[in-house]
Amino acid sequence: MRRTLSPYPVPESQYFERILRHDPNSLTQLIAVTSAGLPPVRNLGSKGLGLYTPGALLDAAWVSLARGRDGRPPATSADLRQILDLYLALDDPVTRAPEGMERWTGYLQRTAHHQGPWQEDEYAQLSRSIAVLDQTPYPDDADNPLEVILPGWDHDLLGCSLPDYLGIAHLVSACTTNHPNPHRRGRFALDWYPAEDYDQFDGLRSPAQIKKVLNRHFVTTKTKLRAAFPADHDPLLRRYTHNPLRSRPLVGGVPGGYLIPVPAAVLGKATPLGLYYTGGDNNSKWGKAFVRDVGNLFERYVGRQLDLLPDAEVQPEILVKLSKKESTKTIDFFVVFPRLVLLVEVKSFRPSEPLRLGGPDFTTLLAKQFTKSFDQINRSVRLLRSGKHPELAGIPTDRRMLGMVVTMEPFHQINTPAHRVDLPGTDIPVMVTSIAELEAAVTITGTSLADLLPAAYDTDAVYLSQLFPQYEFLEHNAVLEQGWSAIPFARPRRPRAQDGRGAESGSTG
Repeated sequence: MRRTLSPYPVPESQYFERILRHDPNSLTQLIAVTSAGLPPVRNLGSKGLGLYTPGALLDAAWVSLARGRDGRPPATSADLRQILDLYLALDDPVTRAPEGMERWTGYLQRTAHHQGPWQEDEYAQLSRSIAVLDQTPYPDDADNPLEVILPGWDHDLLGCSLPDYLGIAHLVSACTTNHPNPHRRGRFALDWYPAEDYDQFDGLRSPAQIKKVLNRHFVTTKTKLRAAFPADHDPLLRRYTHNPLRSRPLVGGVPGGYLIPVPAAVLGKATPLGLYYTGGDNNSKWGKAFVRDVGNLFERYVGRQLDLLPDAEVQPEILVKLSKKESTKTIDFFVVFPRLVLLVEVKSFRPSEPLRLGGPDFTTLLAKQFTKSFDQINRSVRLLRSGKHPELAGIPTDRRMLGMVVTMEPFHQINTPAHRVDLPGTDIPVMVTSIAELEAAVTITGTSLADLLPAAYDTDAVYLSQLFPQYEFLEHNAVLEQGWSAIPFARPRRPRAQDGRGAESGSTG
């Protein structure tokens, strides 16, 4: 590994001092131009650009815009490299922790959850937003009817249709990174976009309408960034906490159009996670209902993915009578293969910030989030094995059973032995899998997913996708492709190449 310019660990005060030497307009414009010209995150290391991660660039931009002073010397590319070098060497709670496994598991939690979201595939993320929220059927007579994701919900929440919202994010990101004039990269102005092309949107027909949506959801200012900068923060953890430029990736009130320090953050607004936080304000009644609705839709979306398996019968949740007065529900899906039964429980929750920060109690928090899921799998296994319930007669018990908890966002490292010892025990082997991995797994060709699964469980794989390089897959996931085709400005894509973790690699163009 290349030695940093300053020996590790670097105190945050030194990092701040280096950033604040420069005029924030100059430094953030340099960050924006640099970021707009970078390859996908997964390719940075192989091209010698490992310092230039989106998280590092976005943090430097936040510090500069929130605390910098105009009129200081401009920044050069060499200055930016030094700043990012210091960022890489920033001190971390790991230096204060006693020696032992717990010291490093907390550190890995922080780094994985901090860097992981930037490596998610844009095509799959944007397609999933449409596929879950706009294209997943939900019957009116469902046991848990939708509360707020009803016809017109997107106009109420976003100010436009969901496809148009994703189209705006796609348009801004593409203009920012691909503008033929290199001096305009890292910026966006509505007058750069020809008005005659507005027919690609469903309902947006003018720059004023797009500007209204941008200002409502995407734009911040220096003043707001200064106000959001924590006055009393932990210098060892601040960079791992929420950066307001992720929620509002465009900076207004600056000359030359909106400044966009990191274009990848624009697309992040249109992902399921971005939309989850846009609508899921837990301090409001509407926000809590939105979160519940997303969970219900996501469960049915997982069922749509499982239905893509050519050699499996998918049986949804079954209501089992325990007595005349008592009944219980099984896990969400039984996936019956000729030689295997997979019990699937679906959870739409996300890793909380305390868990992402990998603090001393994060294993307790992890166990708390998954206890219900694991208990539900155990209960369903015992109901099946008892042979007492006619409702379950269609689920065979003469073959191996495996369990899977499917989450909307990755829970990094959760399947490692170090973490599993803190989780509840299970009657059958259980793996936690993100939806991105499942979307890839259901397109496996030349073999059955039932042949892949035992290898993953029996080798203590940390990720299901660790085994993917051994297999071939369909070029596209049909459910995701349907979602992609609904997004304005969507274009034919190159065939998928696996990146070794199950997410599809390639650009959104």
